Amino acid sequence: MSVAVITGASGGIGREFALKLSALPEIDEVWLIARNTARLEELASKLNVRSRVITADLSVSEGIESYRAALNEYKPEIKFLVNAAGFGVFGSFDMLSEKTVSDMIDVNVKATVLLTHMSIPFMPRGGRIIQLGSGSCFTPLPHFNIYSSSKVFVLHYTKSLNFELKEHGIRATCFCPGWVDTEFLPKSLEAPGAYVPKKMSPLNKADRVVAGCIKASLRGKAMYVTNWFTKLQHLLFKLTPDPILTRIWLGMLKKNDVEKPQEADK
Repeated sequence: MSVAVITGASGGIGREFALKLSALPEIDEVWLIARNTARLEELASKLNVRSRVITADLSVSEGIESYRAALNEYKPEIKFLVNAAGFGVFGSFDMLSEKTVSDMIDVNVKATVLLTHMSIPFMPRGGRIIQLGSGSCFTPLPHFNIYSSSKVFVLHYTKSLNFELKEHGIRATCFCPGWVDTEFLPKSLEAPGAYVPKKMSPLNKADRVVAGCIKASLRGKAMYVTNWFTKLQHLLFKLTPDPILTRIWLGMLKKNDVEKPQEADK
């Protein structure tokens, strides 16, 4: 039985991966992992394959261990692992609490690595791993430092892992979209007084970029960058010194005037 495992499946990009992967003929079962049970069950009801809902907060060890327990109990054959769980908050170093910083690192980095490490022994040749990177991982981004830095780790980790797994017939792809029209964006912008982008464009549709990423993964690509605009950014970031890029980025920011802080969902 071929299984697709998706973290962060309760919304946004994770939800789109669940919808797209469940439609593949080689997938017999989908594992949906996130904190919100009701939303996972609602998604499961829309899929045409068997679904397993795993409610887990991946910012804590108990959530990670619940996935390990499910692996040991059911011993699935994992065709796809998609680590789409993650969150980000705009804000300078003195605005973010230690808990917010720790949770961002734990979900975006620690959970990604540990769930991948647990899953690989259950993956046959032809297995595919998709890690959610970001267009923000190509250059230093003040006021979005922790999130963007965590995605730099994901990019380098995935590229290296892709090389290591080639001999086993498994490939890993880092998915680096630009701005995507999901609930992640408004939630990441809600810290009062933080410097946030004046404009987020072009805004990509989640279903289109996810479909493109699945195709890139099946081709064995180590990195998938969406649309011409983000690809052009990636090229310019390679050619332009970081200090210049930083000045350009700072010029694109404005001070947020919202009243109440709220973290993005995991």
